Formats: sequence, C-alpha cells, structure tokens
Amino acid sequence: MNTDAVAMAKRNIERNVAGGGSIDGAVRDLKSLGAPAEIVDEARRQYLVAVNQIIELKDPGALVDREVVEGKWYAGPSPEHVLWPALEAKLAKGLPDEALREIDRSSTRVVGLLRPPGASPIRTRGLVLGHVQSGKTTSFMSVAAKAADVGYRMVIVLSGITDNLRSQTQARLEDQLVGAQAANWYLLTSRDADFAETGNATALMQSSNHRLLAVVKKNPHRLRRLRDWIRSAGEAAQLSCPILIIDDEADQASIDVGKKRMSVINKLIREILENPKAAYVAYTATPFANLLIDPSAAEGLYPRDFIVSLNAGKGYYGAERLFGRDLLEHIEDDALGEPDDVIREVPEGDVPSVQPPKGKGAVETWDPSIAPSLKTALDWFFLATAARRARGDMDAHSSMLIHTSMLSEAHRRLHAVVNQYRDDLQDLVSSLDAATMRDLEALWVTESARVECGADEAPLMWQDVLAQLGDVLANARVLVDNYRSDARLLYADDEPSTVIAIGGNTLSRGLTLEGLVSSYFVRAASAYDTLLQMGRWFGYRGGYSDLVRIWMTSELADWFQNLATVEAEIRHEIRRYELEGLKPTQLAVKIRTDPAMTITNAAKMKHAVHAQLDYSGKREQTILFRHEDAGWLRKNWEAAERLLEEAVEHPGVVPGRVDGTGRPVVRGVPGSLVRDFVNDYQFHEDSQRLQRSLLDKYMDKEQAEGALDSWSVVIMSNQKDAHGQCPVGPFESVNLISRTRSKPLEAGKANIKALAGSTDRAADLPALLEGLSATATDREIARARKVASAPPLLALYPIAPNSSTNREDRVELRAAHPIMGVAIFFPGAVAAGSSVDYVAADLSNVLVEEYEQELAALDELDKLDEQVAVAQDLEMGAKP
Repeated sequence: MNTDAVAMAKRNIERNVAGGGSIDGAVRDLKSLGAPAEIVDEARRQYLVAVNQIIELKDPGALVDREVVEGKWYAGPSPEHVLWPALEAKLAKGLPDEALREIDRSSTRVVGLLRPPGASPIRTRGLVLGHVQSGKTTSFMSVAAKAADVGYRMVIVLSGITDNLRSQTQARLEDQLVGAQAANWYLLTSRDADFAETGNATALMQSSNHRLLAVVKKNPHRLRRLRDWIRSAGEAAQLSCPILIIDDEADQASIDVGKKRMSVINKLIREILENPKAAYVAYTATPFANLLIDPSAAEGLYPRDFIVSLNAGKGYYGAERLFGRDLLEHIEDDALGEPDDVIREVPEGDVPSVQPPKGKGAVETWDPSIAPSLKTALDWFFLATAARRARGDMDAHSSMLIHTSMLSEAHRRLHAVVNQYRDDLQDLVSSLDAATMRDLEALWVTESARVECGADEAPLMWQDVLAQLGDVLANARVLVDNYRSDARLLYADDEPSTVIAIGGNTLSRGLTLEGLVSSYFVRAASAYDTLLQMGRWFGYRGGYSDLVRIWMTSELADWFQNLATVEAEIRHEIRRYELEGLKPTQLAVKIRTDPAMTITNAAKMKHAVHAQLDYSGKREQTILFRHEDAGWLRKNWEAAERLLEEAVEHPGVVPGRVDGTGRPVVRGVPGSLVRDFVNDYQFHEDSQRLQRSLLDKYMDKEQAEGALDSWSVVIMSNQKDAHGQCPVGPFESVNLISRTRSKPLEAGKANIKALAGSTDRAADLPALLEGLSATATDREIARARKVASAPPLLALYPIAPNSSTNREDRVELRAAHPIMGVAIFFPGAVAAGSSVDYVAADLSNVLVEEYEQELAALDELDKLDEQVAVAQDLEMGAKP
C-alpha cells in the first residue's frame, strides 16, 4: 500500500474535521474524487487511532465532559504545520527530551479538547492546572502554537494585573512562540505597550496570512479597548476568526466576586467570549476559586468542558518536596517522601523588626531593623550566590526575596536598612574582619552540611566560596518592586543579576525570580491561593538545589504543609474522576478545608457548596496528638479504659487474646459503647476527618439501619516488651508500641504521619490474611472481612511516651503521658445517604482589611494605566 498516499489522505481528513466537517464526510469526498477505497479506509483508520490515543491518555490526568470526548477531532501535529515545529525546535535547546515529550503530549491533549476551529459556535471553557513556577507559560505557548497551526486565528493571553508580569510574558512569547516565525504573526501588543490597537480590525481578523497575538493585562481600560476593537470588525470577520483566550493566573481578577473592579474584569472577559467562535482556557496553579465558580451560569468561566492536571517535571521543587504533607488517609497506599531540610524558622520575636504593626497609619512610625533571622538569611544569600559562582555559574542570575508586608511604605523603610547592611558587610568582608569571617564560615559549614549536594552540584570548601564573596557583595543590589516603585525586577539576557528584591503583591504571583536561593517570608495570608502564589521559591533549581533556603514562621510552614496535602488531594480527585467518567461540574465540592484558613477570598466562594465526607470502607486513624498536654493524653487513655471495662461487663462479652499475636481483644462490643467512646475521646482539633460530630452522625445513620451494632476492639500491643508495659482497663499488662514525631516539628503538636499498618484491618482475625498475598492492601482485607461477615473493628494503639528513633527525619516522641492512638476500620455503608456534610471554614474570618488594601492598590494601578493609555492614544491620533 502506498504509505505516502495514505498520509496525504489522512491529512485531508484532519483538515476537513478541523474546518468543522465530519470524518465520514471527508471520507466520502475523497472517494468521490477517485481516491482508492483501501487508501481512504486506511487513512481513516490511522486518523481514528491517532485521535483515540489522544483521548485515552492518562498522562496528564484530565477531567473531561463526555460531549467533548465524543467530539474528538485533533490527531496531533501534522508535517505541514509551521508554528509548533518552530517552537518545539526552540524549546529543545533548553529542555531535556523527556520534558519536551511531556509538553508535546499535554498540549496536544488540551488542543484536542477544544472545538475544531471550523465548528460554529465555539464556546469552550477549560482549565489547565499547573504547578507554581513550573512551566505553565511553556505549556500555553505550545497550546497556542498548535491551535494556531490548525486554524485558530487570534490568540489572546490575559497576563496578570501588573505591567511587569505582562511585559515578562510578552517577552517570553516574542522570543519563543513568535521567534523566527515573525512573518506568520501580527503582534497587537509589544513589550513596552499593552493593547491600544487602532488598526483595521476587519482586515486583520479576516486575513489568513497571519495569526494575531495580544498579551493583555487584566485591566478594565485595556480589556474594554480589546472588546470594542473586536466588535468593530463585524460579524463576518468574527465568524472567520476563531479566538483562543488563554487566561494566565486565571484565579486572579477574572473571577466574579461582586466587588468593584473584579466584577468589571469578569464582565469584560465574558463580553469578549460572546464572539461566535471563542474558546477560553484558564491556566493556574491555584484553582480553588475557579472550581468554586457557579457552574450553572451558561456563559460563566467555570471549566465545564475539561480540567487537565499537568505533571510537574523532574527536579521540580513544590510544596510537598519543601514542606512535606500529611498522609492522604482516604487514598489507598499513599506514598510519602520526606521533605528537604531547607526550612528555617523566623522566631516570633523577630517579626516586629521586619514587619510593621497592624493598624491604619502604623507603618509611618515603624523603624525596621535587621533581626537575627534576617541577618542569617542575607548572609546565606551572599554565600549561596558565591557558591554558584564557584561552581562556574558566572552568568547565572541569583535572587533573594524579602516579603514581610504588602505596604509600599514598609518596603521603602526596610530597603534602607537592608541596603545599609549590605554596604556594611561588604566593608567587613573586604577588610577580612575576623569576627565576620568566623561567623560566615561557620554558617557555610553548618548549612552546607545539612543538605546533600545533587548529582550536578559539586561540593565546595569554604575557601572556594570566600574567593567569590567580595565580587558578589560588590555586584549585589537591593531593589523595591511594588506598584509605586519606579524600579522593576528585570533580568537582562547578557548580564547576570545579583538582586535582593523587597516587595509584596507584585512579587507574589506569576513573576519569576531567577535563581532564587534565599527567601525571607513572614507575610500572613488567610487564603490557600494567596499563600501558594506567594511561594516564589517553588520551581526548578538545577545546579543549586542544595543552596535553596527559606526563612518563615513555624505557623506559615505548617500552613504550607497543609496546602501540600490539599493540592495532592485535588490532583488525585481529577485523576479519580477521569477514571470514573464523571464531569468537571462534580469537582467543585472536593476541596479540603483547614480550620485556620479559607480556601480563597470569601467573595470568590459565594457559589461554594458544602462538600460531603463518607466513612464507608475507610480506615480512619489518629496521627496528631497534644504530646505535651498530660491532662489531654490522660483523658484519652481513660476513655479507652472505660470502653473496655464497660464492654466486658456487658452480658456475653468476654476479654481474650488474638490467636498468633496474643493481642488483647474484646468481641461483640455493643455499637452504643463505641459511639460513647468516640464522643468521649478527644481527637486533635486539626484532624480534618476525625471530628466527633461527623463520626457520630455517620454511625447514627448506619445504626438506624442495623449496621455497626457489634464491634471487635483490639489493643495493638507489641508481642514483646520492648518499650515498657501499662495496664489498660481489664488487661493488667499490655506491651507498649513505638511511634515517633515527624519533622518539621511544631510546638505542642506531634505528627506521627501514620498510626495503622497496612494489615491492621485483620488484627482481630489474622486468619483473613492466609488467603491473601503478602502485599495485601487495606482494601483487599476489607473485602475479605466482608466475605467473612466480620464485624467492624476498633483498634487501640498504646504508645510509649519515650518512643525513640535513629531516623534523621524523625525525633523522640517525648510525650507527657502514654498516648492512646485510635484507628477505626469501617465496613462498607449500609444506609443510603450515610455521607456527612463537611463544614467549610467560617468565611467571616477573611482578612477584610488586607483585601480592601489590595483593591485600593489595584485601583491606583488602573488610574495610572488609564493615563498612560490616553497619552498613547493622543500620540497615535486616536480618539480617547
């Protein structure tokens, strides 16, 4: 068979479908023109194979509306395409082959979920979930190139709310997406100028000789101009010009929150999307607000068609790697890695020196100073930069972030003391001051020993670092970047920058700090998305991952660890829903809440609903304890003893020992006693799933249907006396077990990460394991219990207070009293609707003052931008 003829026929089918036609129609046309039937049929088969490969990809994970799946059309790049091959060649110079293949796969996936450019109407709404500082721009550039190759004629990138970020995005797209293909692009914006186009919209939109590109700030004046310009082209031009709108940082400013400028932005985006052929793809690493948009609004921005989760590339430093996360208790055999040892604490006593007091006008009387923790962070920045230079990275940018307040006056005042410290340190180092040299050397030796060098990171001696330190200090500059400052954090391609950036909101979203090695962060934020976006230290750190350090308060570190758990759950939900064939509209209720934080700004949550929690078939375990609170621990121990003592007094209940393990067991315990224990036991306040009211409500519904009425209770003792013994109720001598605290440590709270073992569901009936493999999972054991009609199981874990460890990632428990851990192994639910409401955090606790300050800053930005735009219009002779 003529393979060239097959390839040509396949391309004809692709073009026909992209133009809005059908596969069968394309086949009929080819055959009517005399193409051999066997050639056309083989071309049709190859096209369908290519399309099905795209739709069936499980990598990246995607949550897709069934109608989109059934409308599959894009078979990937073709030989005659121009823009993607050019971009691919450009990307290949700086990306490993594996990373480039992943970008190719995921971008093909996204384009395949759009509607064909020839279809009418186009009303696509999608969401691409990336990672903070992890290649979202590269991803949407690739999507834009492939979409433009197949017939989308205009690409609009909505890029943040600051000129700095818009300019940075414009530069990236000009260098990489446009590049050598400038003849095929018509740029409606430039690095220096946001949208102010007065050219002939009709002629430009109808032309097939080029693709239009606009990078536009999310600003009312700019978007209004863009909307009006597109409308001026007329309906015929709009129908001939499919538009792809890529909303970068889509959770910022785009969401309708019903307050001032934000709703104006949302309204203008939706008005642009009224075009007959307009697709909208949101890009964000913090999708919390996007997933809480009202999905019932027909022309809203909820991603009703698809949600795609991008994979982080190899070597990515995200929240989980830096801060760790909790075990995803509802996910089978969840695997946890230990975080890198890069987080350093800012003591609460240091905060007043670097952060102004709260209250209107309080900053005007604030005198900042170099707190000890800030001094260490600054010293480390200079040392780490010198180490990079010693490794040969002479042309690499190196940055430090200082983020302690959103107030511009605070930035100005802090800049003065930081700049003075740099000057003083430069003088001390140049004079080889003995005390300074001793302190810097000690810091280098201590810190370099705490984090192991990577494969591409050469170990260095102190003298190697010292040799570069003088030049680093001489070239370092301290910069304020906020909406009032004239200076901007810009990195030249031909000149390495060594910069300490002090700022707030302009440094907290979208903007990349090149070569970020030291971060000092004490800024409070109450929302998931705000806090994650402030984490500019996420990203790739090839060649210097061992040098990255982050200073923050212990509370903030705890919040970031919680956010890593939230983020992991969302990505798991997307993959799980994909396998179950569910729609994107069913994802919004699956965001875990945190009692100390809100998911996003309260106004963005106005359409949120309460999620539901289900204990059916689950293994729920206590992993958090107030290990220093002897009274709290004693009450829980006594609660377990009361349960056992009351159980053995119940008629027909006799204490015994489990065959083979000798563990104490009580069988036939009435469900009412277990419910009393659940209400008597004090679960840690940070335990999301183990809350008395939720457990009691679930058990009440199940018991009303005759379930959970008889339990087995096992004490999970050691077979040998290795950690001491204690009496537990009617059992006079019980061997204690060992559990230790996981790092990072938190005052007053012990996190042991995991309590129950993988086979503990069979603790009362070890014979259940005989028919299973040695690696049997909790789910398999649950099925075995169901087949054997085994009762629900409550396991009590008596933990030795002095549990010790040799592992570097853990520390001795040091509890004030023996700890009683609890694991509840629920069988499958019997009652319909046994799931229970999972109450969201109280939204009235949102930091209203901070939100209003942010709005005021943005309003001032709008006024300044309006003045610039009007001046540009007058210069061009246009009507304001």
